[in-house]
Amino acid sequence: MAEGPLLPGSGGPEPSAATPGSARTARVRRRLIAVAILVTAVGASGAALDHLVGPRAAAGGTPEAAATGAWFCPHGGSPGWSGWIVVTNPGSAQVKVRLTQLTDRRVRAVSEFAVPPLRQVYREVSASDPADATAVEYFGGWVGVGAIIRSSSPTGTAAERCEPAARRTWYVLDEPTGPGDTTFLVVMNPFAQDASFDVVVRTELRTIAPGALRPYVLPAHSSVAFRLNDIALEGPGESTVTVEVDQRIGRVVAGGLVQTPDGIRAEAGSDTPSKSSAIPAGGYAGAAQLILYNPGQDRAEVTVVSSGRTGQKLASGPNQISLAPGEVKTVPMEGLPGAAVLVQSDNGQSIISALRLTGAGGDEATVSGVAVPSRAWLALPALSPSGGRSILVLQNPGRTSDRIDVQLIGANGTVPAPRLRAVLIPPGRTISLVLPGGGKPVSALVRATRGTVVVGTAANPGGGAAYAASLGVQIRA
Repeated sequence: MAEGPLLPGSGGPEPSAATPGSARTARVRRRLIAVAILVTAVGASGAALDHLVGPRAAAGGTPEAAATGAWFCPHGGSPGWSGWIVVTNPGSAQVKVRLTQLTDRRVRAVSEFAVPPLRQVYREVSASDPADATAVEYFGGWVGVGAIIRSSSPTGTAAERCEPAARRTWYVLDEPTGPGDTTFLVVMNPFAQDASFDVVVRTELRTIAPGALRPYVLPAHSSVAFRLNDIALEGPGESTVTVEVDQRIGRVVAGGLVQTPDGIRAEAGSDTPSKSSAIPAGGYAGAAQLILYNPGQDRAEVTVVSSGRTGQKLASGPNQISLAPGEVKTVPMEGLPGAAVLVQSDNGQSIISALRLTGAGGDEATVSGVAVPSRAWLALPALSPSGGRSILVLQNPGRTSDRIDVQLIGANGTVPAPRLRAVLIPPGRTISLVLPGGGKPVSALVRATRGTVVVGTAANPGGGAAYAASLGVQIRA
């Protein structure tokens, strides 16, 4: 990919301090001129990504139909960190892959390689800057893609499920800015036309729409990171910080990166509010925290059910969780230990939700859910190439038992796992399975024989107290 042009006023958020009126007017004028230029450029792109991200690629994982497509990973990073992209080919033919690394204002690197059938391939990418992001194009067959980053101080690992398409609106729910937290919103534009978008930050008490980010112009083939501590530092009565990214022109993909004293976590944005959501979770310690946002115009009445190996439990208490229009909230989940959750809007108002999980050593992960379960999934590893303990999370939100077949895929092909054939999951239950493989990272191809399920992955990198987790990738036949 060629590097895109840079536009005036696109270098980052403007200072929040007061400036003379003439200077402010000039800045606004420059932004408006830039937006006007973008309007005339819409539809002019002929780059490969613009062709790839069409109806087939946007539909998500579809091995039989999508011979070409792309995945987008707004993972971020920091000086001294390490990063990897893991690409898994569950098909029967070799797939060609082009990997493009983006950073602030430029393309960092481009590489190409092939992924043989039933193989999992790691490629190291830059994670040295908060704006670092990676785009992965595939040709001749479908692959699943995830991102893993590892911090040096404190030591932590984060796994991010990459996204198959750009969207008009992104919601990034878990972006705390309290004491000890350093948080970034990462926005990438891997496409051939410049993009323009608005950023809105919400807490329990405030809605903040920074003038410098309405709109923000992001040049083609580049990415940007906004330090949210400089925009919305948590105050008394605030424990939830969420971000909404609204597209004006062009296309972008957004995610979040959080560094705490105990570790790191990365989160790709959610794109579509829903009336119900299943969030697979396992391998964590203590109580989980559920983050909720009601983007609609009517109040939402929400019930949350904890789904574990032994049964279900009402985790939202005797009363529903009530969310006013535009309200965000973080709710401790006092359900079954180590369980997944089902989030249901009882009055039909669509909401967005995510689950914050904590490992035994304090390292955290953010896991989003899915509105519609699937018959087939690809669970990508939440580990760096050095390996560790991998956990496969299988959630059955349905009303009948289901049998699950699991095929493990590693760097050298399939990994024998006879005990993972015909795994029975009762209705309303979630089971977590420690995967074999000698501590090496593996992907899991999961197929339900009767109904539909939800699949996630969790890990203890290095076999220690570090923790990472993510939602699996749906495969739609």
